[in-house]
Amino acid sequence: MSAAVEAASAKPSGKKKLIVIGAILATLALGGGVGTFMMMKPKPAEVGKDTGKDGGKSEASNEVKRDPKTKPTFVPFESFTVNLNDKENERYAQVVFSIEAVDPATGDLVKAQMPAIRSRVLMTLSSKTTAELLGREGKEKLAKDILEDARKVMSLGEADKSLVEVHFSQFVMQ
Repeated sequence: MSAAVEAASAKPSGKKKLIVIGAILATLALGGGVGTFMMMKPKPAEVGKDTGKDGGKSEASNEVKRDPKTKPTFVPFESFTVNLNDKENERYAQVVFSIEAVDPATGDLVKAQMPAIRSRVLMTLSSKTTAELLGREGKEKLAKDILEDARKVMSLGEADKSLVEVHFSQFVMQ
């Protein structure tokens, strides 16, 4: 009789295995569906971008949709030393910055156009006064102007966000 008891207990364990495997597969399928739904849903930072609900601030770095798999590329520029446009005193600025591009291909385009970009940036810097560059707002405006200069040289429109931001690494005025 022990053989009959073992045979009887073996059948339910086989059914239990099928039920457990079925439950695991259903859980995985449900998890995959939920994951796909969550990935398709817009992120809170992306909601309201086109409607201007960000309190009037529309900085280039806030408007860029970056691919999380692609690391940004930083293109460093050599030091700029220019005379500022102050009438009463001779003042100069020494500035070092990098331009952030969304991908290496755009970074290569910036490098290819670097002489023309440097020329425009030199003109922009030399047109500024000490008073314009002293505060944070002045430096942010300069960064925006430099980005605009680079976009013009590369024939990119203002709407093109392949150039993300200007990052200063040195800023000295005397």
